Amino acid sequence: MNLAWVVAVAIALGADAFSLSLAIGLSGIRNRMMLRLSLVVAVFHVVMPLCGIMLGQALGSILGRYASVIGALILIVLGGRMLYKVFRPTTEHFPLGEARDALKHKNVANDISLKGFGIYVFAASVSLDALSVGFSLGTIKTDVFITVMIIGAIAGLMTGMGLVLGRILGTWLGDKAELLGGLALLLIGVKLLF
Repeated sequence: MNLAWVVAVAIALGADAFSLSLAIGLSGIRNRMMLRLSLVVAVFHVVMPLCGIMLGQALGSILGRYASVIGALILIVLGGRMLYKVFRPTTEHFPLGEARDALKHKNVANDISLKGFGIYVFAASVSLDALSVGFSLGTIKTDVFITVMIIGAIAGLMTGMGLVLGRILGTWLGDKAELLGGLALLLIGVKLLF
């Protein structure tokens, strides 16, 4: 897998963290916690795909050619799931100002409990897809170290960008990031099949 595809996968994986970070940024979060959250998400996006890659390589040696087909199908399913989340009907829509006021009043960052163990739960929840994608990457030839470092760095950057943009713009970018991420995973999975 060439570098461009690895970056595309990394951006697709960072879309979940970006979307949730927008909401947290909208509700307000201190700069120190923004940095800490971005670093923890980056580390989880290194560890999770690394574990997945090792499992994928083990399965790849057992199943041979079929392992890459399974890996491609996993990417297609993950991409389809992200697209479904974007296009499923929502119950309510709020204007940006009204949503910002409601979130500041409720203080979502504290509800998510980003203190103590909560920050690791958040990071694990947004990096679960990275485990599955890592499994898919393990079934094909890829440089493991470079791949996981790129995935981790981009996920950390996207988390930080989401937190900062959440303060400025609000959550309307979240669906667009999910849409692009889902399309990227879907197209990469289809490319790997053929």
